[in-house]
Amino acid sequence: MNATDTIKSTYRFCNRCHRNLKHGESRFNCVVCDNYDLCEECLAVLDPPHPHRMMPELASGKEEVVEKRQNESMASGIQTTITMYHDRYCLGVRDIDKNNSSQYRDTYSWLTFETVGARSRKFGQGLRKIIEPRNFLGICSRNRPEWVITDFACILQSIISVTMYYLFNNWELTYIINNTKLSVVVCDQQMLPKFIRLYAECPSLQHIVCMDPIPEKILGDYQFLFHLEY
Repeated sequence: MNATDTIKSTYRFCNRCHRNLKHGESRFNCVVCDNYDLCEECLAVLDPPHPHRMMPELASGKEEVVEKRQNESMASGIQTTITMYHDRYCLGVRDIDKNNSSQYRDTYSWLTFETVGARSRKFGQGLRKIIEPRNFLGICSRNRPEWVITDFACILQSIISVTMYYLFNNWELTYIINNTKLSVVVCDQQMLPKFIRLYAECPSLQHIVCMDPIPEKILGDYQFLFHLEY
């Protein structure tokens, strides 16, 4: 088999050079015209430029064929989906303009299904060292890939995830933790100080796992009170 035979083709084609786009190749889709795509090369040389805004998207090939199972659990459904779409984009974060940190670009930094699956499995295995199946774990952060990865990790390990909105006040967070008897909370750096302050009011809470690097000041102030994990 030639190396070119392993490259998937897609059903997308460039409306200028009329070639089929390859799997993983960027296509630039017009936000106004119906089903109008350009490849990256044609977009760069088109003169005059296309009159409408062109959004970069991914051209994807055919999914992998897997054996279908009846009465799948949610965990096996996630694993099947990761196998079928392993080389497709799964979760993305919109890029910030390097020249203006308050503005976003039209591009994204992506994680493939395979990467999301691997991180979910590994994180789930790590969680099993501090929490048993069918126990409760809280997730509290802004929207980000790590939120989904944490939830997938819980599903794969039969851990019950409890979502907590990051705008909840201290009383609301304490109420949720104490009534569900959460033993683990996974949060981002912004929420970490709040959960540290609530720790003494939540007898069941044993571990706080941070999605981000922990600032040195927090490590210095609280490392002797309890074990911080990240």
